Amino acid sequence: MTLLRFARVWLVIALAALAVGVTATGVAARPRRAPPPAPAPPPPMPDVGMARSFIDAAAAYEDYMRQAQAISPAFADATGVQASLRAGAAYEPAQFVRGEIAYAAIAALQDPTFVAAVRAAGQTPQERYAIVASLFANTANALAFGGAANAAGLAKDALDGDGLRLFDAGRAVTLAAYTMQHQPWSLQPVAGRDERLAAVKALSRTPRTPGADAAAELQRASDGQASLGLAEDPARAPYSPLIIRAVALAALAAIGQAGDQQAANLAWLTDDYFTDHCLAQAKIELNGCLSVAGPNYEDVFCLGEHALNDTGACVVQGAGDAIPLDIATRPLYVPPYHHRYRPRRRYVRRRRRR
Repeated sequence: MTLLRFARVWLVIALAALAVGVTATGVAARPRRAPPPAPAPPPPMPDVGMARSFIDAAAAYEDYMRQAQAISPAFADATGVQASLRAGAAYEPAQFVRGEIAYAAIAALQDPTFVAAVRAAGQTPQERYAIVASLFANTANALAFGGAANAAGLAKDALDGDGLRLFDAGRAVTLAAYTMQHQPWSLQPVAGRDERLAAVKALSRTPRTPGADAAAELQRASDGQASLGLAEDPARAPYSPLIIRAVALAALAAIGQAGDQQAANLAWLTDDYFTDHCLAQAKIELNGCLSVAGPNYEDVFCLGEHALNDTGACVVQGAGDAIPLDIATRPLYVPPYHHRYRPRRRYVRRRRRR
């Protein structure tokens, strides 16, 4: 009986060992589950930059401003007047406005604090989309980023400086139209009046083609690799709608959302109602002035007053500033005293006392 119990115990132990061995063998034979693949890394942060169309428009704006500001009032003959007139009228208003706002946006990108703040807020695609949606909803949201006030001030300074220099050049040319009339050639009738008016109208409809060097320099400035040489003390608020749109465009460029692929959807940012109408009126005034101008000095007046002066005023006022006023002060005229002059006494009837 004892032997039988002993055999049973060993049988149970043997069966248990066999079961454990089978289980271990099954575990060892099961293939190991492969770990899941690592998630794809997020797309890299796009570089700072603007679409080529914006850069070209800004280069065309800058090219016109530099050439027009360089027009000298020291005219020597009618040929020089006509050459300066063509230079002063050679801009197409729609391209001019696009280039003006794009140039102001490049100026805003000169502020490193602003660029860094926008990029810090747009590290992921979701955050960049949120910035784009916010600016599309209200361009003034661009002023909420750090350094935005300085960026807007730089944009305003850039346009103010350009506009005032052009305005001053126009004022000097307008003054020359009066002082040059002692020169015989200035009193001669304008040659080919109809042809020169048609040429000016054609220039107003023809977009400018900027030089490759000018566009490349502005491209480097938009990327932060070059400087526009702006003032170190930017202008302060308030900022015009044009300046705010320029800062919004700069914010999109800071997170790589103003490139060639997005340019078509950002055309509304490079338009300004006031400047559009202001430049259109300047062109109307210029054409009207040239249509009635007779002698050469009147062409000089049209050039200074409407091609240069009015255009410069549009740029300054579109940037939210005021143009300077000419206030002529004259001494009060007092007629000389003459001994024969006696002021007439006023007769007063007095009542007799009773």
